[in-house]
Amino acid sequence: MSAWSLKFPILALAVLSTQNTAAADEKDYSITGFGTLGISHSDTRQADIVRDLSQESGVGYTRQTDAGIDSNLGLQINRSFSDNFDAAIQVVSRKSADNFTPTVTWAYASYSPDDKFQLRAGRLGFDVYMLADSRNIGYSYTWVRPPVDFFGRLVVSYFDGVDTVLSHPLGNGNLKAKFFYGLAREKIYLGSPEKYYSLNHSELSGAHLEYQQKNWTIRAGYSELKLADDYRPFDPIVAELTSPSIAATVPASSGIADQLTTHGKKLKYTSIGAVLDHGSLQAQFMLGRIESDSVLLQNSDAAYLTMSYRIKKWTPYATVSASRQQGADKQITTDPALSTRLRNTISGINKQLTPNGQQTFTAGIRYDLGDNANIKVQFDHIRSQKHFLVRNPQEGWDGHANLLSVAYNFVF
Repeated sequence: MSAWSLKFPILALAVLSTQNTAAADEKDYSITGFGTLGISHSDTRQADIVRDLSQESGVGYTRQTDAGIDSNLGLQINRSFSDNFDAAIQVVSRKSADNFTPTVTWAYASYSPDDKFQLRAGRLGFDVYMLADSRNIGYSYTWVRPPVDFFGRLVVSYFDGVDTVLSHPLGNGNLKAKFFYGLAREKIYLGSPEKYYSLNHSELSGAHLEYQQKNWTIRAGYSELKLADDYRPFDPIVAELTSPSIAATVPASSGIADQLTTHGKKLKYTSIGAVLDHGSLQAQFMLGRIESDSVLLQNSDAAYLTMSYRIKKWTPYATVSASRQQGADKQITTDPALSTRLRNTISGINKQLTPNGQQTFTAGIRYDLGDNANIKVQFDHIRSQKHFLVRNPQEGWDGHANLLSVAYNFVF
């Protein structure tokens, strides 16, 4: 992690640690935590089922029974300096591109003079979708894990920057507008050993509108991620395609090389969602689209619908979710004037460009053990047509997998 990526967390820590005796006597800080102990079993050894794109392995091929994909541990410190100013820091250990190395996921200072305005600066959760910034807190939602077909496609979970929320009564409800800007810091795993893509210094910006009235919450949002880096394993072929000798004989070579780069290209997220909270009955429906102006990243749509019904301490639930490619396959173009070796290399890259296509049916039950713990049992039937959201798919796999998961979730 670079010095710049530590800048905002260190500032937040400094703010949290600066206190006088009077403030300490008022007990204006709190220390809380959360965690999940999960175990999953897959009925196939032909592919690894993962929670999101940051995980290089999962349950199935690597281990048919695995305790890593959902287990985590988090610690959060909140500090209030006045009625208008506070700060928070959160550290989470979970399976990701850095395995279980603890990561600062939140570290921000917040200013809110009234209930209509809030300004935050530091390391912030990326809540491009409803519930997205609480994905690590298993106690807070119904499932063992948020629907992978929908949330698993997200490559950013936090960023360093600022956001502001404006709130205003409207009709019988309340309207909120949120705007944010910052830099991403994470990296994602691209499907084979030691092949990661760095999001460090990629610019992130966006906004969403949210309206809450009685039992309903509705949100629509849009955001952009401007990529700051290229995929380094492609550097040699890009350098060759842009060399003076090839550029002089194959005019299209520079355009082909540009298709192999991602620097300056954008990922665009559009989403709309609705949540119903009507006593014992809860329902959620969300739609999301990811578009990219890079040939290396396929456009995709995703959606899910989930319903649950609380009966005392028991909450049975069911979810259907799906993701699919939007539009035709993107392929890198070539030119007959290129050497056979270069054309074969590009053909090999095209075969690795994996579109998104997966459907999942989920059924489960949550049992509340008390005010600070619950246990969940969940069954997932997965059908993967194009293996973007799985790892290590083996030749001949039919794309079907059944997953049984148990998770104990707690807060303290």
